[in-house]
Amino acid sequence: MSKALVALFLLISPLKLHQISTRTGLKRLQQLSLLQQFVRDVERAALSVLLVIPGAVLNELDGQKKSERLGWFSRRASQWILEKVKQKRSVRSQADQETCRPSGNWRIRQPREERGNDELILDCCMYFAKFRGRTCLLSADKNLCIEKIRSISPASGYDLASFLFGGDMRAFAGHQANYTGNESFEQDDGMDVDEDERLTIPQAMDLLHVQVIDHFTRLLVALVGRVGVEDPGCSDGGVTSSQHAPKWKTSDKPYQDWNAADCIAYLDSKIRVKRTAPRLEVFLSKPYSPGSRCGREWSYDAWSTALEALRQIGEDWNEPSITEDLDGLARHRQAVFGR
Repeated sequence: MSKALVALFLLISPLKLHQISTRTGLKRLQQLSLLQQFVRDVERAALSVLLVIPGAVLNELDGQKKSERLGWFSRRASQWILEKVKQKRSVRSQADQETCRPSGNWRIRQPREERGNDELILDCCMYFAKFRGRTCLLSADKNLCIEKIRSISPASGYDLASFLFGGDMRAFAGHQANYTGNESFEQDDGMDVDEDERLTIPQAMDLLHVQVIDHFTRLLVALVGRVGVEDPGCSDGGVTSSQHAPKWKTSDKPYQDWNAADCIAYLDSKIRVKRTAPRLEVFLSKPYSPGSRCGREWSYDAWSTALEALRQIGEDWNEPSITEDLDGLARHRQAVFGR
């Protein structure tokens, strides 16, 4: 397979949702889930693909973090992008000087500029198309997709990979359901949502729970890095032989690959984590792992208890990303439980 440089731009476009149809809004929110799975598949297959996130998109996401309706999704997107950019593998953000603008800096706006972020995104894409080779724009915004640049609005990672590379792309995931807010499951005849995209309430519970596991595990890993990355008592690569030693102590995995239970056990060794029923580490167990349950199998009270334990960790360690993101989650938890 020939090498390719492909710039794919994540467009959730939350600030514009009140101006566009619900169908378009849902498709934009689904881009994050699609992109996450696509990156996992690309890295597993060791394909030469670079995903570039325009600075305008990052600014837009930052501006939405306090939105009651969209803050949860914007925070998840921002945290995922930050993690992937730090890994320096398949995702990076646009540098200030990566622009076709005469000013040499995309942050310097042009006089009488009417389209704002749309023009900045297209400018970023044109820069990579001109200076870095084969480029494609990933967007759910049809106005962007028809202008100046090779573009696609795929329904799945499989569709995206087929578009980029052709051939047999069965290693890439097909279409997957995704929770994108109560619009994705409410039975409202006035909603412009495809029936095959509408979720049942139990499905919404399950998918929101998966988002919770994924996002807060990422935040717990980041917290461990802040607290203990320089700690000589961190994982010793399996040297410790005691059967009573915690898993994180005997693991040969870098902390970046820890699961929620590893992180909680490590943090508990520093500041005791509140014991709850259900235990937080069980609630945050990945699907199909021992002892795990899907979202619908936990009661509303169980959700509340586990998430309060998580909030306590955020407060104990003065970690606002955890406490603020729990606030953003609250609206969606109440929606799927009909509260």
